[in-house]
Amino acid sequence: MAEKTNKAGRLLDILRILNEEEKVTASVLAERFHVSERTIYRYMRELEEMGIHYVTNHHEGYQLVSTPNYPSRLLTMQEWVALTVFPIFQPGIAEDHPTYNSAIRKLKTLTNEDQQQMTNFREELGGRIRFHDQHGDPDRNHIMAAMIEAITENRVLDITYYTISRDTRTVRKIHPYYIIPRGGHLYITAYCATREGFRIFRLDRIETIGVTKETFTISPDFNIDEYLENRWTIFADDEEATTFVVRFAPDIARYVTEVQFYTETELEKQPDGALLLKTTIRSKKEFLRWVRGFGTDAQVLAPHDVRKQLAAEFKEQVDRYERKL
Repeated sequence: MAEKTNKAGRLLDILRILNEEEKVTASVLAERFHVSERTIYRYMRELEEMGIHYVTNHHEGYQLVSTPNYPSRLLTMQEWVALTVFPIFQPGIAEDHPTYNSAIRKLKTLTNEDQQQMTNFREELGGRIRFHDQHGDPDRNHIMAAMIEAITENRVLDITYYTISRDTRTVRKIHPYYIIPRGGHLYITAYCATREGFRIFRLDRIETIGVTKETFTISPDFNIDEYLENRWTIFADDEEATTFVVRFAPDIARYVTEVQFYTETELEKQPDGALLLKTTIRSKKEFLRWVRGFGTDAQVLAPHDVRKQLAAEFKEQVDRYERKL
């Protein structure tokens, strides 16, 4: 099944190349797809049987003449996204999605496989590539589908968003720019027209969603890498950045070195096997939540006010455990 799917993709790519380039030789195509020239000859015969007409010159290669049914056979951008993104981002999203099913029908004409076999392959792929580390909610599949559609077509979204810190729900009009995976969740970086500023929304806290006919243009002044600078994970709650220095005990130092940091972080191994971590961020809450997870194996050396804060917390924790139940 995977071989047939790869073949379908190659046939579509050959059509695209023939359409974009005036002439192309079998040897060039063979090199691009890492197959033999004999395989390219077979592919070209199959394209001809599908009604794709071309002329060939031994020295100059293939040249497209006409392509009956060409628009209906090639995948649209939305169909390509549905086939490639849906199975990985959220398995189960595509069963009833019209764009996905339209793409499957087009591939069917190229692979001689029925739609059920293509669907089974998609389900197997989605099940084996686990993008999330959490159980997905099938009732929310439409939210991811709408988000991908809006990002692909630069369409404005109407959403109802739940803010957990305030336990409130608000109706927003947003321009979705990027989908970002962090810490087992997907986040949307978007311009919020309601609040007139850029915001980050956690995908699973979007309760309702609607793709509007209104389109938007990504601001040329917006740089996603600059926007995400100095964030320990995803949020930046502080107006000013804070420089933290943390000492990790020798027993856990090697585990800290394996962490994939999202912002610039300096690690310095100590003679006794301990590890010093230094980073400057605007995500104090997120960072301290991470540090607290190491318990007494992590010691904040700077800044001084945070040392005092954590000392008070640990004292309170000790008192709590020493009380009789």
